[in-house]
Amino acid sequence: MMSKSICIVFNKAPYGSQAGRELLDIALMAAAFEMPITAIFIGQGVYQLLNNQQPDILNIKNHSATFKALPLYDIEQILVDQNALHQFNLKQDDLLEIDELQFSSTDDIKTRIANSDFVLTL
Repeated sequence: MMSKSICIVFNKAPYGSQAGRELLDIALMAAAFEMPITAIFIGQGVYQLLNNQQPDILNIKNHSATFKALPLYDIEQILVDQNALHQFNLKQDDLLEIDELQFSSTDDIKTRIANSDFVLTL
């Protein structure tokens, strides 16, 4: 039986809501069922991957380091919208060091989402 694929779309900045943390938890949980998972970072969601975050200033736990664990859970399709990086004046070097990060066009990301069996976002 072929597994259904899941795209998990991070489209919100970290710490303004629990959306990023909750989607990250869903991704790790779904990986336990050996489903093909693609993590996609679009819009303000690219801020989830910013290096050197300091949410402790706001008395909030830093969950960004957990994104580095995605490949350990066999989540090796991690797409980052290049247009969003440009929009927020970010460079690839501003993001966490994750070898599996793929910088993709908005059209490529739309295609990936359209071809997925399930799409989750909060």
